[in-house]
Amino acid sequence: MPRNEAPRPARAGPSETARRGPAARFSARWAARGEARGASRSDADPCPAGAGSAPRFRVSAAFPWGKRLDLRPLGVFALAYAARLLYVLEIRRAPYFDVPLIDGPNYFRMAAAIASGSLAAGREVFWQPPLYPYFLALLFSTVGTGMVAIYAVQAAVGSLSCVLVYFIGRRLFAPRAALCAALVAAFYGPLIHFDAQPLIPVVHIVLVLAGLLMLLRAAGIGGPAPEEGAPPPRRSRAGFFGAGILWGLAATATPNILLCVPAAAWWTWRRMRPAAAAGLFLLGVVLPVAAVTARNYFVAGEPVLISSNGGINFYIGNNPDYEKTIRLRPGGEFERLAQEPENLGIVEASAKSRYFTTRAWQFIRDYPAEALRLYVRKTEDLVAGREIPRNQDPYVYRRFSSLLTLLLWRFGVSFPFGVVAPLAAAALFALPVSAAVAGGPANAPRDRRDGRVLLLLYAATYALSILLFFPTDRYRLPLVPVALLWAGSLLADLRAGLKSWRVVTALVLGLVLFNLDAFRPSESYPEEEALNRAYALRMKGRREEARAAYLEAMALNPRRIDPYNSLAAMAAEQGRWDETARRYTDLLAIAPDFADVRRSLGEAYLALERKEDARREWETAIHLAPGGGLALADLCVSYLDDGQIAFAEPYCERAVRSRPDLPETHLAAGLLARSQRRRDRARAELTEAVRLFAADNPGRRRAEDILERMRRRDERLSGEPPPGAP
Repeated sequence: MPRNEAPRPARAGPSETARRGPAARFSARWAARGEARGASRSDADPCPAGAGSAPRFRVSAAFPWGKRLDLRPLGVFALAYAARLLYVLEIRRAPYFDVPLIDGPNYFRMAAAIASGSLAAGREVFWQPPLYPYFLALLFSTVGTGMVAIYAVQAAVGSLSCVLVYFIGRRLFAPRAALCAALVAAFYGPLIHFDAQPLIPVVHIVLVLAGLLMLLRAAGIGGPAPEEGAPPPRRSRAGFFGAGILWGLAATATPNILLCVPAAAWWTWRRMRPAAAAGLFLLGVVLPVAAVTARNYFVAGEPVLISSNGGINFYIGNNPDYEKTIRLRPGGEFERLAQEPENLGIVEASAKSRYFTTRAWQFIRDYPAEALRLYVRKTEDLVAGREIPRNQDPYVYRRFSSLLTLLLWRFGVSFPFGVVAPLAAAALFALPVSAAVAGGPANAPRDRRDGRVLLLLYAATYALSILLFFPTDRYRLPLVPVALLWAGSLLADLRAGLKSWRVVTALVLGLVLFNLDAFRPSESYPEEEALNRAYALRMKGRREEARAAYLEAMALNPRRIDPYNSLAAMAAEQGRWDETARRYTDLLAIAPDFADVRRSLGEAYLALERKEDARREWETAIHLAPGGGLALADLCVSYLDDGQIAFAEPYCERAVRSRPDLPETHLAAGLLARSQRRRDRARAELTEAVRLFAADNPGRRRAEDILERMRRRDERLSGEPPPGAP
C-alpha cells in the first residue's frame, strides 16, 4: 500500500461488537470513518457501500456542533423548573400563599416604593439587605405583583442554580458526578420550597454559585480539554473582577458572604501570583457594597455598611437567653426587643445596631464557658438533619404539596439533608481522589485539587458566619450546593464506592452524626401556623376568620403576645375601643414592661374619654422607656388640648430631644409653639413633621393644613396697612 494512501477502515467482527457496549460500538463506528479533524465534506465517503453500516445519528456529520453540545444542562434546568412549577401550583391552596409573611411584608413594601419611582427606597438606613427588594421591584415592573408570576421567575432562577452546580461539578469532578449533583439539587426539597418564598436565598445562592464558577474559570481550572497542540486555558483577570462583582451583589442580599471573601482572595493570590488577580476580585466585591454604603450615608446620613439589622441578629444568637431569643419572629415579641435602645434614647440606626452588638460581645467576654456551650449547641444545630424554621416551618407545607411530602420528611433519618450530608462526608474523607475525578476534564490534578480547596474554604468560612449568628434552614441553604457536589461524586459510582470499607464506615458514621436529632421534636411552635393564617386572612379583609384564627393561636399559647396585640389592633381599626383596651390590658398582664403597649392602651383610653387613665399609662410608658418619644408627644398634646401649656411644654421638649427622628414629636412641638405664638419655631417644627410623615398619613395632612392657614394669615397681615397709617 502506498505510504500516502489512507487505509480502508476495517469492520469489527461480530464477536467483538457483541462484547462491547452500545456507546463503545457507536464510538468504534465513528472512529472507523477515519475522518481527520477539519477534513472536507467533499472527500470520498470513508464508509462506502459494502464496507459496513453507516454511523447512526448522521446529523452530527452535517452539524459539527452536535458532537460538542452538552444537552445535560438543559435537561437539568427543565427538570428543576418543572419540579418548582409543580410545587408552586400545589401550594396555591395554602391560605397564606399570596400574602407575604414575616420578613416578606417589609420586602414588598420596599419593592413597591422602588417600583413606583423611589429608587433610593426611602429616606432611612436600610434595615434589611436591599438586593432582594430591588429584584422584586424589577419583577413588579415586568411580570406584575401576582405571586404565581413572581414565583415562576424565582423558579427559573433556582433552576439556574442547579445548572451552575452542574458546571462547577464538570470542572472539579467527573461529568457523571456533576450530573448527579445537579439532579439532586433539582429535586432537593428545601431548595424547591425556598424558591417559592418571598425571601432572599433564591437570589443569594445563584450569585454565590456564579461567583464560584467564574473564579474557577478565571483561574483556568477545569473546562473542556484543549485540542492537541492548543495553548492551555487563558487565565482572565476580567473574570476575577466579575466574580468579585457577583459576590459583592450577593453580600447586598446576605452579608454573611463577606466572611468568605478573605479566604477566596487568599486562594486567588496563592494560585495566581502576583496579587493583581486577588486585588481585582476584592475590588469587584467592594463596588456593590460601597454603593449601598454610599446610599445609606447620602440619603440617611449614616455610614452603615449594608443594613442595620446585623446587631440585633448577632445578639439573638449570642446572649444568655438564647432559647428564648431564637424563637423571636418579626411581630410583637421581636419589636419589644428591637425597641430597647429606642427606650434609652438611642435613635440612630447605626447606634442601635452597636447597642446590640456590644451586649452580645459583653456576654461572650463575661461568660466564656456559657458562650462555648452555646457555640457547641449551634454547631449541633448546623449539622442537624432536620430543617430548623426561621420564618415558617417548611414541614407545614407538606400538607399542601405531595411533591414536598416526597422530598422533605423525617422518619428515622431527616431527608434530604440527613442523607446528602453523610454522602458528602463519605466522598470527602473516604473516597479516593482518583475516583472522585475519574472521567473529568483533562486538566492537571493540581488544578482540580485547588478548585476543591476553594469550595472547602467557602464552605468553612460560610459555616463560621452562620455560627456567629444562629443556624436555621434558610441560613444553611447556601452550604447545600457544596455538599451536593461531593455527594454527587459518590453517587456517580455508588456501587464501586460501597465496596470500600472506608466509604461504608464514613457513610454509617455520617448517617449517625447528621441524624442525632432524628427523633427530636420540631422547633415549629403550635401557634405559629395559626398566626400566619390569621395574618393572611386579615390582609385579605376576612376579619372574622382572622379573629377566629388569632383566638386559636391564643388558646394554643396563652403566653404569646402577638395574638393579643393583633386582636387589639383589629378592634381599634373598627372603633371597638372597649375591646381594644381589654386586649391590651390582658397583654400587659403577660408583659407589664412593654412600653409601647402602655402607650397604645393610653390611646384607647383617650378614645373612651378616660383622659386621666390615658395619662397614667403614658406616664408609666415613659418611666419604663425614658426615650419614648411617642408617649411624651401624647402627653404634650393631651395637656395642650386642655389649655395647660405650662404642663405640656416640658413633655414636648423632651419628646423632640429624645426622638428627633419621629414626625409625631415635631408635630406636637409645632402645636405647642403655635399656641405660644412662636410662629417661626412652629413653622420649622411643622415643616419637619411634614418631611418625616408618610405621604398618606393623617398627621401629615394635619401639619400641612396648619402650615397653609399660617401662610394665608401671614399674607393677609402683610397686605394690611400698619397701625396708625392714614
